[in-house]
This record gives sequence, structure tokens and C-alpha cells, in this order.
Amino acid sequence: MKKWIISLLGLSLAALLLPLQACQSASANNFGVLSLEVTPNSVIENDKFTATAVINNASKNEATYIVPVMVNGIADDRTTVILAPGQSQEIHFTLRRGEAGKYEISIGDKSYLVLVEKLIPAFFKLSDLKINMEVANPGEEVVITADIANTGGSEGTYTAELKINGVTEQAEKVVMKPGASFVLFKVTKTQPGTYTVGIDDLSGKYTVQKPAETIQLTTPAPEVQKRFTQRPSSCCPGGTTTTGGACP
Repeated sequence: MKKWIISLLGLSLAALLLPLQACQSASANNFGVLSLEVTPNSVIENDKFTATAVINNASKNEATYIVPVMVNGIADDRTTVILAPGQSQEIHFTLRRGEAGKYEISIGDKSYLVLVEKLIPAFFKLSDLKINMEVANPGEEVVITADIANTGGSEGTYTAELKINGVTEQAEKVVMKPGASFVLFKVTKTQPGTYTVGIDDLSGKYTVQKPAETIQLTTPAPEVQKRFTQRPSSCCPGGTTTTGGACP
């Protein structure tokens, strides 16, 4: 008796669900995906990308449609759309993937291929160290530069250290996306001598010269000037010698 009642209830429930399933299927079939676009179509691991689709209700009645977005055939997300007859609506899904590879993004009968590339860490390389002068005066500012390039595939931070004679004197933190830039340092030395400059594995030299010596000229004493002006001279005709006067 109990088995008969359970069977009867099962048949009744199935009869109730059948029209509902048919209605949902018919409603879904009345919806169409007019377009699908994914931007950007190439990303790095864990970067976001957006799937944008235009959904249209082709039926003569207002209807509700639960729109799933599929990634490689598996539902990743969904949204509910309620549209009047003939109405269209743009919908958006934000997605990301943590592993490199090709992913097929599908909404309805439209699909789009996205390439997820492996994250390449930042890699920094310095080159072309320049010192703006070979010889400087004590206290004169010397400018030191070097080119720096991030040859990796992502943004990173690099600390450039300026060493003078092997001792770190300045440091500059550089935050760079892939590309090229430069670092710049300014130094002032008062002690004469040769200085070895180092940034990373680059090196160069410049010299601080000694201050120029000042030569002071003194005026002879009056008695010395007098003796100088009275010395004998033989500039007169005939060899006449005069002392401190004009020729006769």
C-alpha cells in the first residue's frame, strides 16, 4: 500500500514538473546571443579579462533567462536577464585564470579564445655608466648616471647602490614596468684624490685635483729700487758710462 502511494506521488510530481520544464526550455530557446567579445584576448596569469555579450529576447512575451558563461565547457559564472519582447541587453563577466594556457569562453552559441601567458618576473640589467667629468675641483658636483632596463615580463622593484671606493654612499629604489630608464646620482668631494665609482657591476673613475697654488708678487724695498736705478750703463755713444743719468 505504501509503495503504491509513493509511486502515485512520484507520477503526480513528474506531471507537474513537465509543463514547467517545457516552459523553461521554450523560454531559453527564445533568447539569442547577438555578439560576444573578450578583452583583452591575451593576459598574464591571474590578470582579469572581461567577456561582454549582447543578449536578445526573440519571443513575443517578457521572459527571464539565466545566462551562464562557460570556460572550456564548464560554467564559471551566471547572471539573470529579464527582457521585454524584442529587447536586447549587454551583459558582462569578469574572469581570471591562474594557469597559463588557451581558454575557450562561451556564452550561448558564441565563443571566443583567450590566451593566458605565464608570468615572467622582473629582471633588471644596468649598462653604460657615465661620469660627467674626469677631473673636478674640490667641492664641485659630479653627476653619475647609468642606464637601467627591466627585461622581464612584469613590474618590479630594484635598488641601485652607488659605491665610492667600495663604500655605499647613496641608494635609489626604482619601480619599473618592462622597459628602459636610468638612474642618476650626484656626489661632491672636497679631498683631492682619485675616486672609484661603482653601480652594480659597472665601474669608473674621476679625480679631484689639488687647489691651484697662489703666487704672491712683492714690491722691492726702496733702497733696492734705488740701487737698481743707479747701476752703471753703457748706452751712451762712444761707450761713455753714466750712473743714474742721461747721456751727455
